[in-house]
Amino acid sequence: MSKDIHWYALKVFSRKVLELKADLARAGIEYYYPVQPDGKPYVQSLIFVHCCEHQLDAWHADASFSSSFTVYKHTEKRRRLYSEETYERLVPAPIDEQEMAVFMLVTSASPDKYEILGPDDPKYHTGQLVRVTAGPFEGLVGRVRRIKKDRRLVITVTGVVAVATVHIDPRLLEPVDEKYGAQMCAGDIIYSYGMALG
Repeated sequence: MSKDIHWYALKVFSRKVLELKADLARAGIEYYYPVQPDGKPYVQSLIFVHCCEHQLDAWHADASFSSSFTVYKHTEKRRRLYSEETYERLVPAPIDEQEMAVFMLVTSASPDKYEILGPDDPKYHTGQLVRVTAGPFEGLVGRVRRIKKDRRLVITVTGVVAVATVHIDPRLLEPVDEKYGAQMCAGDIIYSYGMALG
């Protein structure tokens, strides 16, 4: 797989979802659009695409694409070509492959196994870091939070969306050393930067 290919999150205007999915399929672009068994989206107007950044730029330059979605972006520092001076600019924010794999695993499970919490929020980045040792989510790493008086494992796509599993028996959880919270190991979640739409 090319190292230039990453997952990106797109916020799609509601009446353009089917059209964009058809365009992506025609172009042979892998995408992920989490839907319920009845076909309704779990997260309104959110599609993840697996492509190169230059493809996103090309779509924005194409009038037929540019009005149908916005890309989740983050601020990146770049160095000017002929000097040591740096500047900041918004660029499409790639999603870590492992983080995306964990999100797809959780949202591909039976709908009674998880709940979409909505947009990612700093409050979901607190709580004990744990790994699930058995069951359908074995190997997942996330943060334990009390939601609706129940302990849940929270998984996020950084800056985009948060998902909570249903109650997990505490006996199936083992603590993970916090130093791994900033590194990737089987399913760890990384919180590296905030994102904006643009």
